Amino acid sequence: MQPPETQQPLCFSVRKPELIFGLGILLFGLLLCNSFLFTGANLGVAVAAIGSILCSVGYLAACGYKPDLYSGILFVLSILLAGGIARTDDGFVKCVCCGFLLVSTNLGLCLMAHQNCWQPGTLTSLLDAPRTAFQFGVGYSPEVFRGLTQAFCRSGELGRKAGAFLLGLCVAVPVIGVMIPLLISADAAFDGLMALLPDFELSELIATVIFGTGFGFVCFVRGVALRHSPKEMAAEKKRYGISSITVNTVLGAVCLLYGVYLISQLAYLSGGFAGILPEGYTMAQYARRGFFEMALLSGANLTLMVLALCLVKKQERASLATRLLCLFVGIVTFFLIATASAKMFLYIGSYGLTRLRVLTQIVMLFLGVTTVVVTLWLFTPRLPYMKVVLIAALLIGAATLWTDVDTQVARYNVNAYLSGQQTTVDVYYLYRLGNGALPEMARLSEEAPDKEIRTTAQTYLAQKKQQIKDTDIRGWNYVNYIAGKYR
Repeated sequence: MQPPETQQPLCFSVRKPELIFGLGILLFGLLLCNSFLFTGANLGVAVAAIGSILCSVGYLAACGYKPDLYSGILFVLSILLAGGIARTDDGFVKCVCCGFLLVSTNLGLCLMAHQNCWQPGTLTSLLDAPRTAFQFGVGYSPEVFRGLTQAFCRSGELGRKAGAFLLGLCVAVPVIGVMIPLLISADAAFDGLMALLPDFELSELIATVIFGTGFGFVCFVRGVALRHSPKEMAAEKKRYGISSITVNTVLGAVCLLYGVYLISQLAYLSGGFAGILPEGYTMAQYARRGFFEMALLSGANLTLMVLALCLVKKQERASLATRLLCLFVGIVTFFLIATASAKMFLYIGSYGLTRLRVLTQIVMLFLGVTTVVVTLWLFTPRLPYMKVVLIAALLIGAATLWTDVDTQVARYNVNAYLSGQQTTVDVYYLYRLGNGALPEMARLSEEAPDKEIRTTAQTYLAQKKQQIKDTDIRGWNYVNYIAGKYR
């Protein structure tokens, strides 16, 4: 009796193009992790991120894959986002835009290699981004590792020894990194011996090797797996939708409620366009209430519209009644966004800019664009709405990075005060902003007509200058470079 044949484990071929790609992505991974861990997200991270993107795209292009228009736009916007990291010192905006960067890069690579499971331009197509990062970047690690092992074995005895040495080195670095601090603490003689060595941060080297190698290997696995793994398409599933009567009943009730609401609150909602305050409201209360209305109602409305179109039982498209009801919800949503935005502009004109007000307006802009796109999708079902929404989000994120919110806030407030539009300026708030506000504080300390404001600006400016830290080229960014000229 013949024993059953065992299935051979899957192995991805690793040859010269993969090895060149692996070397390049490893170097950029080391630079990225070293820069991020020890100098923050600045020029070093920006260069490494751009290099990693170009390296991955170049590898797939060398393997015969060409980006289409959509994936090409995603790559361009990814590079723009990565470059913006070296433009500003705004940590919050950098964090958000790095999330955008990961989505756009992974989705672009997935589409370029034709490994997408979902149709581009749909809401579910965004799931291909985390799928590319985790399934291809992590899940196929054993297959790629087997390919690396075979590549060293094919190189003969020298290749096998080199592979064994590299594997041992990867294991030895973290082990040595743990043992050296323990030996220094346990023995004074060894501590003195280590003190004789040149000034060198061993911990930096160890952390760079561990995290940089890990990051580089994940990017390497992702690229090789995108090329070699079998194509996976989403299985066609029988659609079980909700009756259009149920959906239209819900939409009709919501539309009726909005109709009554708009009539009862017409003066309040439209007052933001004319600068009219309802009785009993301060400017701050009026603007804040408008924003929370916009945030909650707009988010709920957009969710309702998408669910109504996606869940209704249909063959090709929602019924005319469903689309007309969704259209009314979309018009109400856009009206709420426009009204709340007008209120915020009224508030800014009276009290000046803050980071929160600027970021609020940015969110309003994105929600407005999304509302328009989803509303158009009602009557053009083939519109790749998610492509437009994602590109709009990436463009808005890149613009926010490159303009630097703190710089624009400080410039607006100082200009408004010096021009007489506002009677005062909050110098302490400018001090609390990032280094992008420093040039405007310097201008205020020289040109402010009020002696007390001028003196306060000079005091805070001196303190601000002391907070500027020297760094090497890895930690360079444009905002800190400009601020450094005022030291």
